[in-house]
Amino acid sequence: MTIYVDVLVALNLYINFFLLYSTALFLKRRPSRLKLVLSAFVGALGALIILAPPLGYLLSALYKIALGALMTFIAFGKQKPSDFAVSALFFILVNFIFAGAVNAFWTFFSPLEMVCENGVFYFDIPVAAVIAFTAAAFFLIKLVKFIASKNSRINKFCEVKIISENAEITLNGLCDTGCDVKDIFTGTPVVICAAEKITKIIPQSVNDYFNGGSVEKIRLIPLNTVSDETLIPVFRPQQIIINGKSADALIGVSGKKLGDDVDCVLNPEIISI
Repeated sequence: MTIYVDVLVALNLYINFFLLYSTALFLKRRPSRLKLVLSAFVGALGALIILAPPLGYLLSALYKIALGALMTFIAFGKQKPSDFAVSALFFILVNFIFAGAVNAFWTFFSPLEMVCENGVFYFDIPVAAVIAFTAAAFFLIKLVKFIASKNSRINKFCEVKIISENAEITLNGLCDTGCDVKDIFTGTPVVICAAEKITKIIPQSVNDYFNGGSVEKIRLIPLNTVSDETLIPVFRPQQIIINGKSADALIGVSGKKLGDDVDCVLNPEIISI
């Protein structure tokens, strides 16, 4: 069977991006698209191992693990060893799920030709079929993720630690899927905090705003609730830790009380696994 290198690299680039993006969805991570594309491209080049002499099962497995770890590092960046291990394991899990689905597809539809060498598959099937298949698998993963999120994390409390202005505070946070506040420029999610609960870490420029000062040095974003529509100031703290995990989010300061025993409100999508 003839293997076309350009087709091999292009298809693996597309599939790897899908696998990495699916992994990010499961982990509640938000890596940049550029990092995902770069990681997928490295994985696509790694698929050229199919052209090498047979490595044997053990060497092939070690190669795939090493390549997966490299792709994980490129896509998700430097992490704590435990977080990196979780990211790599989830990426491997998503790969296994996809490989199983591809094997089932081949069994039922029996493409005319297939090559599997050194852990890399090459199918002689139309590119459109691969795109349709991966798109269907992607939406299935999103559906499973949505159902799991609905069933397990709606309206649950979490511990939110915020470090800023050389101070640290701990808040009682409410995970609410209805809270979908994001920075309009970067798309970064926002944790809505009651001003009275975070006085130790509020920047001076935000304090000045609440006291009638200028808005030139702060960023305002719209906040829509059932009964009100307003603008609130946001700032980026030094670090946010939710249930022991570092989170990438901004802090939105609300001048109103959020509710009994609730110091801040956030979307559960912010919480990484």
